[in-house]
Amino acid sequence: MKSKIEALFDDKEQRHTIINSVLALAIRVLGAFMAFIFNLIIARGLGAEQSGYFFLALAVAMLLSAVSRLGFDNTVLRFTSANAECGYTVKAILNFALKYVLPVASLFTLSTYYVAPWAAENIFNKPGLATSLQFIAPAIVGLSIVFLVAMSLQARHKLIASIPCQNIAHLMLCGAAVVVFSADSASTAALYLSLSLGVTSSFFYWLNIKNLNNNGEKPDPKKLWHSARPNWVIIIMSQAVQWSAPIIIGVFLVAEQVAFFSVAQRIALLTSFILMAVNLVVAPKFSAFHAKGDDVGIRKTALFSVRLLVLSALPIVLFMLLFPEFLMGLFGEEFRQGALILQILVLGQAVNVVTGSVGYLLMMSGHERDMRLVTLISGFGVLISVPVFTKLFGAVGAASATAFFVSLQNLLAVYFVKKRLGFNTLMFWQKI
Repeated sequence: MKSKIEALFDDKEQRHTIINSVLALAIRVLGAFMAFIFNLIIARGLGAEQSGYFFLALAVAMLLSAVSRLGFDNTVLRFTSANAECGYTVKAILNFALKYVLPVASLFTLSTYYVAPWAAENIFNKPGLATSLQFIAPAIVGLSIVFLVAMSLQARHKLIASIPCQNIAHLMLCGAAVVVFSADSASTAALYLSLSLGVTSSFFYWLNIKNLNNNGEKPDPKKLWHSARPNWVIIIMSQAVQWSAPIIIGVFLVAEQVAFFSVAQRIALLTSFILMAVNLVVAPKFSAFHAKGDDVGIRKTALFSVRLLVLSALPIVLFMLLFPEFLMGLFGEEFRQGALILQILVLGQAVNVVTGSVGYLLMMSGHERDMRLVTLISGFGVLISVPVFTKLFGAVGAASATAFFVSLQNLLAVYFVKKRLGFNTLMFWQKI
């Protein structure tokens, strides 16, 4: 046993993966805890109806932000990873993406603001939602910036900054504002979130570009767009799988059902925060190995990371499956109604975890088009099935359809990893 552990740490890449994964996991635990506390503050502070409005408005903002980013998320990650030591190139890649993303995000912000009253009345049949949509509209710009800046930081292994940039700092600021100023409506919480994102996006952009060296050259715009175009479809469809269900529930059901589903979804996503932590470490490695033509390095890192994931996530999955009412009850007694929704969504996320970083494996190794096909299948599957299942079975039906297509997306990605890279991440016990 001791010799195996020593051999594990003798391997430079595995040692780097372990150390950085533990660091990323520690910060992700903090992020998951902050997200949990934020959702707790919103749910208990606003109540089921108002928190339903807030989570519905947030789902709309998240989806529109994903569209606004034009697929540059993983393009920034991939090309910055390959040029991490060239400060001029790092800055040029990020600024190139922002040059196109910000006008699109601003257009969506203005459109959302002016269309909100009509959409609240005619699409969602919830007039009280209008102000929340208007106040959360600026968050589309803020979310677009923090996601791209976080990818740039992640590519340079700046994990201590990358994770707070993406999903800790603005939640802390917004949650603190809701508590300090005793917000009691979804619209006020939405305004605080938009303001928080304005502050954090500006700060982390400055943090990312300061002290960069002048090495490197401008990236080839054609190569960036060649990567971004298929990535755009991937991001839109992936976000559709995650965020379309609350929106569809908001169209067909009352605001309280949106709140139950949204809280259950956010708890279920805690099962995959370990996957997100590992992704922060291995995604840049996959890109760097691919740039060097090191297929053995890609395989070893991928299989080793799946082992870490399975060992780490299994206890969390079991706890959520066994005690769903306890977890949902933390957000208020009425939220216990969402216990079954939570169990269903957890099963979908469990498949997500045990398949490993298959999405990043494909995208970082130049197989974006395979991942695009996978996300098209799962995305359209969700968009077609969730409205039908919601009409027939309510929020439980929406959860079932979502969990199924989350699982299908990852299993299809496993198939393409096997086809393109020659190994199966589900067989994580095989010799590395």
